[in-house]
Amino acid sequence: MSILNYAIPPILQLETTTACNLGCPSCLRSIFCSSDESLSFDMFTQIVRSSKSRYLTLHGWGEPLMNPHLVDMIRYAAGHQKSVNFTTNATLLADKADALIGSGLAAIAFSLPDIERCTPEIAGNIRYFMGRREASKSRNPKTHINIALLEENIDQVEKMLALANDFGVDKVTFERSFPWTPVLQEKEHSLFARISATARDLGCQVQLPLAHTVPCPLMRYTLFVRCNGDVAPCCYRADVSLGNILSDSMIRIVQNRARFVKYQKTDPVCGKCKV
Repeated sequence: MSILNYAIPPILQLETTTACNLGCPSCLRSIFCSSDESLSFDMFTQIVRSSKSRYLTLHGWGEPLMNPHLVDMIRYAAGHQKSVNFTTNATLLADKADALIGSGLAAIAFSLPDIERCTPEIAGNIRYFMGRREASKSRNPKTHINIALLEENIDQVEKMLALANDFGVDKVTFERSFPWTPVLQEKEHSLFARISATARDLGCQVQLPLAHTVPCPLMRYTLFVRCNGDVAPCCYRADVSLGNILSDSMIRIVQNRARFVKYQKTDPVCGKCKV
């Protein structure tokens, strides 16, 4: 029997809002979000109390800082022994910097889709946050630059790494973006080698994506929950509901996940996905 038949993934990825203040051309938000919704604090606490996952990731298809309760959510979850992190576009970061640093947040990632979209405002907000963390004399939250690899930015990885390193963050993380085409898959080995070589030259720490498997790492390690409580196979299959964490038992949800995994290879989307 597969562990997916009964195990609860260690990571709960909880979408706090579907609202976003940017319109990045590579983002699939418009496909999965028909309106702007936010998770209420009461719903959040109900989910956290019922969750057995150790790690809590507070982002989905929206900008987390657009949820007015985000800092309170982090404080609550950290107080319930959850290791909390989220990814942000950093446009709204400055006003919340001190509150986030003192919230118990374990890690924060600043999304860097490409050099051109890292505006002076965003770069300034990241530098400001790093300065406030240094002033607090705290090692937390850990800071990451998150780079979603795309066909249009793979020629920029050296420049993007140099910029990330200049910010002074703790780590630069890379992830494959959907769809990771056969052409990109063929380039993957040389691309990752370029990233590793540049990181060595710069003296910065990087984290490359896990090898693709079926079931994929996203399904094996993460339970993705939308802001209305619907559980999806992953953020890229937000169109599929495996139950609702607010109304269905975790046993039923995990069993539905196991059934989905059984046919993942033949699923019209997952069968072709190499993320």
